[in-house]
Amino acid sequence: MKKFFITGVMGFVGFHWANNLLKNGHKIIGIDTNITPTKLLENKNFEFVNESILENKSKLSELIGKSDYVLHLASIAEPDRYLSHPKTVIDISAFASIEIIKLCIKHKKKIFFTSTSEIYGKNLKIPFSENDDRHLGPTSIKRWCYSSSKALIEHYLEACSFQDNLEFRVVRLFNIYGPNLKNRVISRFIENALLNKDLEINNGGNQTRCFTYIDDAIDAFNLIIESDRCKNQIFNVGNTSEISIKDLANKIVQISNSKSKIKSKSYLEQFGNSYEDIERRVPSVKKLKDFMGWEAKIDLDEGLRRTIDYCKSN
Repeated sequence: MKKFFITGVMGFVGFHWANNLLKNGHKIIGIDTNITPTKLLENKNFEFVNESILENKSKLSELIGKSDYVLHLASIAEPDRYLSHPKTVIDISAFASIEIIKLCIKHKKKIFFTSTSEIYGKNLKIPFSENDDRHLGPTSIKRWCYSSSKALIEHYLEACSFQDNLEFRVVRLFNIYGPNLKNRVISRFIENALLNKDLEINNGGNQTRCFTYIDDAIDAFNLIIESDRCKNQIFNVGNTSEISIKDLANKIVQISNSKSKIKSKSYLEQFGNSYEDIERRVPSVKKLKDFMGWEAKIDLDEGLRRTIDYCKSN
């Protein structure tokens, strides 16, 4: 049995992973600014702290000190908020993360960090491998604040492993989805489809993504944190099946038996002039498969059915 400290425990990934770890007999200390009514709070092996990781450094130090492993998941991963709250995105994704890493060094704790597929930016080399170049737009485009913040922390983890003997693991996530997801493309499409509202796509919806069901992602996480082979390594975690946003919208309408229409909206109408998109985002998962034999098992149709069924019943 281990005691894990999870930041962002009430977020989508944190909630699912905490439940999984508890089922596997571990203890959890979770911190988040949100209090979500959930059976997690009733579990005797779950301790919840309702605070921000931006505040109360002494409390963070105490919680990290009494944990075996830090799972640092807290961040703002919603594109709308990259534009509306870029400073907050940077404060949480970069500056708070650096303080948590320093505390891990102080208490000699391992850290698992969730990075992002946005790291690769507009690189045209598909699929993305972990050592590929990063190609971002200008700093005047707010959209890139999230990618840059996560990249800074990857650099910092590498530096601290070299200078301070920190042990880390990093995953770059490719569009994780499933029950309880909010404010992302799949969840918005499903919510509107179930209400027979229009599904809005941007610029014709020809941009592509690879969507990864949450259970597959958690299987990868558990392999990575338990393996000494994964020490100080960065891994893509994603499904390699590529689909356009337009085809995704149509698929959700079909599976949910919706009467929704697909409507296209320009980036300028949707986001204003501080947004650039990534046309294709496809992972190579060869490294994780070579290290741990992992690859995604749940295809998009099955994952969408599970998610839609959950939304219908809740």
